[in-house]
Amino acid sequence: MEKFIADRWTTIIILGILAMGIWFRATIYGDLRLSVGMSDTPSYINSSRAKLFSPQMFSGERLFTTNLLYKLANDPIRCPLTVIGNPSVGIELPRVIQPCFDKIAVLQNALAIFAWSFLALIASRWLFHPFYKTLAVLLVLAFGFSPQIAEWDSVLSSESISLSMFAILIGLMLEISQRLARDRSQRLSTTTKGLITLWLIVFTLWVFLRDVHIYASLITIVLLLPFLLVKKIRLTNSIPIVVYILSGIFILGMYTTQKSSRWELPLFHVMDGRVFTDQGVVNYFVTRFDMPRDPSSLEYSEWFNTRGFRSYGIFLATHPRYALSALMERSDYLSEDFVQPYFTTAEIRSRKTLLDMGRIVHPETNAVFLIDFILVASMLINSLKSSTGRAWAWTWFAVWMFFFGSVSVLLSFFGDNIGIHRHIFPYVEIFRLLLWIGLLANLDSLVHSFEPVTIQTKE
Repeated sequence: MEKFIADRWTTIIILGILAMGIWFRATIYGDLRLSVGMSDTPSYINSSRAKLFSPQMFSGERLFTTNLLYKLANDPIRCPLTVIGNPSVGIELPRVIQPCFDKIAVLQNALAIFAWSFLALIASRWLFHPFYKTLAVLLVLAFGFSPQIAEWDSVLSSESISLSMFAILIGLMLEISQRLARDRSQRLSTTTKGLITLWLIVFTLWVFLRDVHIYASLITIVLLLPFLLVKKIRLTNSIPIVVYILSGIFILGMYTTQKSSRWELPLFHVMDGRVFTDQGVVNYFVTRFDMPRDPSSLEYSEWFNTRGFRSYGIFLATHPRYALSALMERSDYLSEDFVQPYFTTAEIRSRKTLLDMGRIVHPETNAVFLIDFILVASMLINSLKSSTGRAWAWTWFAVWMFFFGSVSVLLSFFGDNIGIHRHIFPYVEIFRLLLWIGLLANLDSLVHSFEPVTIQTKE
């Protein structure tokens, strides 16, 4: 009886915090229709003019999901883009309500409010102690509703929808993995099947937001393989189908990326800013990859189009010392505040206080990466020791976030030499989010005794 009353009070408190958080997020940053463009916004608009589900929707200047979104505002007469912030030349303008783009701004804000609220509830749901359940809601909402994240919802770019869909994606992933661990059977419930289907839809839309996301398919497949190959934990009724679909998504993503011209400008920046500025690297490319020395020659242009992308990838893969040294030299990118630089914020009440509070949940230090590694390692050790399904579900979830975050940071850092701050921002934030979720999962496991469970298998 006492536990029932305590659970009810915990639920009431959590719902109260959630309601206040949603009200705060919906009102503190001004009219949800306000928006500002940035240097890449015109390319989103132009790319979205491709016919729906045509090859150009996937292999055009931008990817399918952003093309789909910007179909709301690709009429050049009815939808003029009137405000464009450009921090590289010191242009920072007030947000305005722009025809057509107001729909995108409202959608980005509404999706963000739902996404972070959803993740907060799911993270809380699978913790046991009332204190940590409540703290999970507070921390996740503070993370997603702070200016470091929320102000990007007014910027007409891919960052906002990428972060919001990621929050929904990992919320569904946590719910599904915990359900599989809890139910401990080969037969999936209708609800779990529906959640897996929904996750695949969200995952597909999220993958085709940014090229980097394509590699999440491969990471997920690798981390699902034990559930196919290890007899004791095999999930034969669900995992194979998911793996086949993810494989198809990965193949489609890689094929459309190679067919597009999206890689050309970033690679040009990389060759110009990383390769040709280092004579030793130039000599290696000339010797190993037959690269012409003159970047203005026709021979170089042909080499760039046919061998440049692959050569640069091989170089990074075979020179980890170079990659590590380059990353350490610019490690300041990993500890920045990532506050949007595109619009003025004088109309946002108490913004300085909000930023200061945001820095608590978005720590601007590279120590986050080390702490995350320790937390994930601790979860792995505890799972090996306890052999419980729910502990393994939390561990699998944390390992997925850590590996995807690591791969994405590296690909974003070395994938371009211009705009690295914006490209790397969503993936550094993954580590900052993992810090709080991993910490709560570890602390919760210390005060709760899991019942050992095993997954039933058919002999």
